[in-house]
Amino acid sequence: MRVVTINTGAGTIKTALADVQAGAANVLVHHVEPRPASGGCREEVLRAFRAVAPDSADVEAVGHRVVHGGPFHESILIDDRIESALETFARFARRHNSAALEGIATAGEVFPGLPMVAVFDTSFHAHRPPESMRYALPADVVERLGLVRYGFHGLAHASLVRALARATAVEPARVTAVTLQLGAGCSACAVEDGRSIETSMGFTPLEGLVMTTRCGDMDPGAVLHLIDQGFEPEDAWSLLGERSGLLALGGTASVPELLARESGGDDKAGLALRLFVRRIAMTVGAYLTLLGGRGAIVFGGGIGTNSAAIRARVGAALQAWGVSLDTNQNETGTPGEISAPGTRPVWVFSTDEEREIAEETARVLAHRTTRWVV
Repeated sequence: MRVVTINTGAGTIKTALADVQAGAANVLVHHVEPRPASGGCREEVLRAFRAVAPDSADVEAVGHRVVHGGPFHESILIDDRIESALETFARFARRHNSAALEGIATAGEVFPGLPMVAVFDTSFHAHRPPESMRYALPADVVERLGLVRYGFHGLAHASLVRALARATAVEPARVTAVTLQLGAGCSACAVEDGRSIETSMGFTPLEGLVMTTRCGDMDPGAVLHLIDQGFEPEDAWSLLGERSGLLALGGTASVPELLARESGGDDKAGLALRLFVRRIAMTVGAYLTLLGGRGAIVFGGGIGTNSAAIRARVGAALQAWGVSLDTNQNETGTPGEISAPGTRPVWVFSTDEEREIAEETARVLAHRTTRWVV
């Protein structure tokens, strides 16, 4: 089956054409289109689709990464009812779900009549234990408003689990690790026997680690104080999701630029990087505790895959957990194991969300089942 995938992230629109045979996807063409900093992205989506499938006759289905799945625990065939439901969750993943809906509408124009599947970032995390899913809020409020810790970046974390399984010649269901998706958005996941048991993002993709423009964890009282001081909800969303994080601390959302500024004596850049690494190390240590001290550490995402300096700093901060990186291996930038012999295994891979989307799309259309149930 030939499947076109679309993955609209915070800063890019990624499309691919994949051939799925016997459940395994081979990505034939891959394209990355920059996404506007604000407003719609229909023209960019059109260009991205045409780049990978200039002849729509070659395509049999379209798979869409959808960040917030709300109550949907499995990938699902898109119809009018599903589109309407996705609009409901758009305000909780503002930068992502609205663009996914734009992608769905545009795909309907470019590939009329083809089946489309929504593949949710939340699905990989949907079967975590209640103590991971719940906030300490009254049950009636939780049930009425759906205020639970959904978790996000599920496709990326699943991809890292599968990459580690292939590299170590085991089944994904035997993987125990802390996976780190570090990019424009950043999250961590504790994986036990192939399943997510804890993750750093919560009700929205704002919770957890410090990110390039998102604040990560902060006191809810601080948000209430912002509102008390006159911030309208839209202004608060913009502040916490688009004007915070590394950008707010260091003046730029670019890790390479922050590293360069730090080396030139910029104190703000240094603070931004130290805080970024500190939050990662704190979270990894907590997750290794949940895993009983077992498991590898796996880096992925634009920062995790490409920044040897950040990996080195995170590794140094985790020495108490038996982490020591092989400097040469770490600096080569080649996917694979980067830990020193005899220390906790640490790996780096490129996440392959397009492959995940394509395989899940074909699986839903063939069997109406989902792979997330291990």
